[in-house]
Amino acid sequence: MGKLPELSTKRGPKQGRGVLAEQIVAVARSSFAEHGYASTSMRSVAQDAAVDPRLIGYYFSSKRALLEACLVPPAGFVEGFARVTSSDLPSRGRSLVQFLLSSWERPDSAEVLRSILLTAAHEPIALERLRQIIHGSLINAVAANLGDNERVLRGGLIASQMLGLAMTRYVWRIEPIASLPDNDVIDYIAPTIQRYLTDELEQRPT
Repeated sequence: MGKLPELSTKRGPKQGRGVLAEQIVAVARSSFAEHGYASTSMRSVAQDAAVDPRLIGYYFSSKRALLEACLVPPAGFVEGFARVTSSDLPSRGRSLVQFLLSSWERPDSAEVLRSILLTAAHEPIALERLRQIIHGSLINAVAANLGDNERVLRGGLIASQMLGLAMTRYVWRIEPIASLPDNDVIDYIAPTIQRYLTDELEQRPT
């Protein structure tokens, strides 16, 4: 993960390709999140990124390809989450919450995650991509390291808690959750995550 998808095969400037591509993606990511797909043009992205509009065509085959590049999770995020889901089971709930907090408290990582969530709120393409990330990389990663028949449900419940925490604390910034010290967040949320990992799940009477 972390590589930009669907890069154009056209030739472009040889110097600073990676830097310019990341600069374009950073500007486009903010525009897609704030203004939406329809209101974001390749020309406006080029203007805000202070690059020649033709450069975007060198790096990305279309606006759709540029959007796809903006929806790539932060480098190492998926791999890091997978590592945490294979940590010691008795402390795995705590490790998952710690990983979430650390990911969002790195400015570069937080900007990408926030943009993905905001863009998915109003763009079907982004929403479908987010579903793929959540199911394929989060829910399945949790389930893969559990042994019972409810492992996928457990993964879904954990994903719902972690996404809810991310939205409340970092995107919507709702108090008092937004300003709670990290240790308090971990102490409050980790037991719920741990229960979803290890406790018997309550079911409605049939």
